[in-house]
Amino acid sequence: MELANLVNSTGAIILGSILNEESEELLNKSVEEAAQNRLNKLVLDFRAVHHMTSLGASNLVKLTAIAKKKRIKLFAYGLSNRYREIFNMTCLDDAISVVSEQETSDSLTNDEIDKLQNLEVKEGKQSDEGWAPFIERIEVTEKPEGALVKNIDNRRLQAQIKGFGKMWQKTFRLMIDKPEFTPEDIINKLKQNFVAFQVPENFFFPTSKGLTPGALVFIDSATPGGVVSTGIYVLYMDDTSFTYVTPQGHPEAGWITFSAKEEDGKIRLQIQGLVRASDPFFEIAYAIAGQAFQEKIWLNVLTQMAKHLEIEDNGQMVKYKPANYCQWGKCGNIWYNSQLRSLPLNFTKLLPMSKKVKEKRISGGYR
Repeated sequence: MELANLVNSTGAIILGSILNEESEELLNKSVEEAAQNRLNKLVLDFRAVHHMTSLGASNLVKLTAIAKKKRIKLFAYGLSNRYREIFNMTCLDDAISVVSEQETSDSLTNDEIDKLQNLEVKEGKQSDEGWAPFIERIEVTEKPEGALVKNIDNRRLQAQIKGFGKMWQKTFRLMIDKPEFTPEDIINKLKQNFVAFQVPENFFFPTSKGLTPGALVFIDSATPGGVVSTGIYVLYMDDTSFTYVTPQGHPEAGWITFSAKEEDGKIRLQIQGLVRASDPFFEIAYAIAGQAFQEKIWLNVLTQMAKHLEIEDNGQMVKYKPANYCQWGKCGNIWYNSQLRSLPLNFTKLLPMSKKVKEKRISGGYR
């Protein structure tokens, strides 16, 4: 990964073959260098990319926040049609303008595009392995037993860039010292027990697809503010990680990534949320009780995993704000607010679900 000057105040980052968790430092360094060189336009050249993971996409989301602070306009060049779809599903194309050789851009001159074309770049595969199929809107085709299935059908995916509140990155980690397990084993155990590891207030309902890219999982939750019925869409999955993204109306706009990797002779199980409150109502609710409730959910998952593996519960959390501002232009998201639209459910006896249904759902596992 390197920064190349084009013309005037425009530069290009020639991305490496793999865009993943480890790419963050080099990306940030390149943007810092661009700012020092007084560049105000920066093109991300994807032609050499072989594969992008969901954590690689997370790094791009955080990069948009850094670029905005430094008043640098971001562009993406050389995206395949499939990667354009991924940009659309992750809402990256709302913050990074996509350009190609065949398309003109109001912000890039012909000279700048010519300079891009002349850069020596080894073409990558731009593999979409692990990514969910492209969808414009969620379509509910199956309703699991016991699930309310509200506030998700016909909704668009809503990633961080289209959310309202301050953006948070919260990383929860559990170190596992069990030589008999591999990272793949740990992720499989987490997927199989994901439902059972939830806090008592949360009820997760996978469909018959289980946990696979493109699958829906319905959520009915008894929050401090009342019942919330919503769901999630499985965005990405590989042997050692999986990611889900939220739909419009979910309390959070963004995604959560669950991953496992070897580190210092142990296995690091990580849950990383890159999210912001989806609308002004949820931003206020988070400040009052919502953030503590969300942190409790994922710390509990690590606690339950530690018990399952019969190891010490050493789970820890680190958090910071990649973007310490609200996006006031997204106030209209409140129209889809799942908490407000779930208000009638507070006067029914649908939650908590029957003990029989819950036990049946947990015993079936989450695969």
